[in-house]
Amino acid sequence: MAQVRPNEEAELPPHRDPRRFDALIESVSPDSLLVVIERSMGPALLAACSPEDLWQETLAVAWRDREQHAWTGPRDYRTWLITLARNRIRDLARTLSREKRGGGERPLLFSGLEFGAVSGLEQLLPAGSTTPSRIVGTRERARLMQEALAGLPAELGDVVRLHLFDEQTMEAVAATLAITVDQAWYRFRKGSALYARRLALLRSQSLQGKPGS
Repeated sequence: MAQVRPNEEAELPPHRDPRRFDALIESVSPDSLLVVIERSMGPALLAACSPEDLWQETLAVAWRDREQHAWTGPRDYRTWLITLARNRIRDLARTLSREKRGGGERPLLFSGLEFGAVSGLEQLLPAGSTTPSRIVGTRERARLMQEALAGLPAELGDVVRLHLFDEQTMEAVAATLAITVDQAWYRFRKGSALYARRLALLRSQSLQGKPGS
């Protein structure tokens, strides 16, 4: 194995640098990624595992396969994380389907490992990348985002979800919804403003409801 010079670690892109991986993950909005993951899971998969399971597995795969991603910036990295998560969702859905037909075993998840989800992840990720309190915080923020999205009129919520959360281009959003690009932008501007107000209100209410707040 080639020797790594002391200064080579400083030259690593953030998704390959154990010292910066944690900050990178926080910068790509893990709570909103949890929303994307949950919305991509069908009822059968949600009954078998949690969105948090899928998010933790996505993190582990992203770190394991970090050499396969060519760094161009946080936005493309976030898109790559979404792709990894959806690939895992498809794999688990197929496994569950085979299990129901009697042709396969129940999928193995991090939460099912004998050493536990969090402690297991600590062996697969840079130190500090996942902790119980961080997972709980991400889950709560994702819940508020889901609630804010659910409160939008459907025609606005779809555009906000596809562009803001799934990071589809507005041209792709328009094609998906069978509307014009101008209509998509109009709905996004209106919907994102309403979403931001609703989310701020929900966060304020959540803070007020906490002991000692």
